[in-house]
Amino acid sequence: MPATDAAVRDAMLLQASACQALGSPTYARLLRELHDILAPAHPLWKALRAASERPVHDAVVLRLLGAAHRLVLSGEAETLATQYPSAGGAATSELLASFVQTIEEHPDAIDDGLRRQVQTNEVGRCAALAPGFALIARRSDQALNILEVGSSAGLNLRWDRYAYRSGQTQCGDQASPLRFTDSWSTPVDLSGEPTVAERRGCDVNPLDAADPQTALTLLSFIWPDHQARFVRLRQALTMAADKPVQIDHADAGRWLAARLFETTNDHATVVFHSIVWQYIAPESQAALRQTMAEHGRRRPLYWLRMEPSGKHADIRLTTWPGGHEEVLGTVGYHGQDVRWVGPGTGAASRRRD
Repeated sequence: MPATDAAVRDAMLLQASACQALGSPTYARLLRELHDILAPAHPLWKALRAASERPVHDAVVLRLLGAAHRLVLSGEAETLATQYPSAGGAATSELLASFVQTIEEHPDAIDDGLRRQVQTNEVGRCAALAPGFALIARRSDQALNILEVGSSAGLNLRWDRYAYRSGQTQCGDQASPLRFTDSWSTPVDLSGEPTVAERRGCDVNPLDAADPQTALTLLSFIWPDHQARFVRLRQALTMAADKPVQIDHADAGRWLAARLFETTNDHATVVFHSIVWQYIAPESQAALRQTMAEHGRRRPLYWLRMEPSGKHADIRLTTWPGGHEEVLGTVGYHGQDVRWVGPGTGAASRRRD
């Protein structure tokens, strides 16, 4: 069933506001202008309606932006490239006209993009996850067995291969070219020597980080005026090509049940994910919760995640046995401005199983 006109308009304006708040004036302006000029009879409007009956939930507007940006990065949209900082351009009064021209000249590419799920693999989110992994390492005094739900190309599954330093503490690979030193609003504790003994991920559409077309797709979802994110992603992709990880093509609920069945007590098992929960079907969400609670009654288990909570994302940790849940901090959606509150502070924790 196609979306209503009102749902598409709401999605476009909500995304424009989000882009403005998260530092992308290019996209914020483009979406507002596009919203004002598109009529329901326009082919693009029809395509947006047809892409999903839940355009906000399925990030249809980000799919559109990614499809056009992919054309820019591949060299197929030279006029629009003059308007995008990611291609050396700068937005002018011609931004809207250039965008409309591009989508009208490349209808097949835009249709393909509207069917493509948003997969950012935002490695900046590792700055929010790394203190959580360090906390688990300190509490368990074990190496980690990490299981990522919604891995995409697995760049965040390689979190320990990047360098982190805060105050007098550090973790990860200090020789890594991809470094995080100023992502936290106050110093965080990275001690505990967290090491990953085993790692594995799953995704409904796993991507090969070594494939140039995959790299192009991932880069297309970075907003064109976010230069630091481009640099970070390119560094992570270069490193990933030399360090493959296993990402299974699977439904998250069934996959996790099988992986937890295989675990032993030799390592601290951590299930983690970031900005993926909304894309998991409700039945799979329920299966994931049930699987973790059942496993947690028999063996220790940690569930670390960074997921939306209004204008920011929450960093949460649930620990079994007991199902004790803590809010560890808040963070911007791209991993910026981590505000760490740590165990025993901030929002009240509660039990859940």
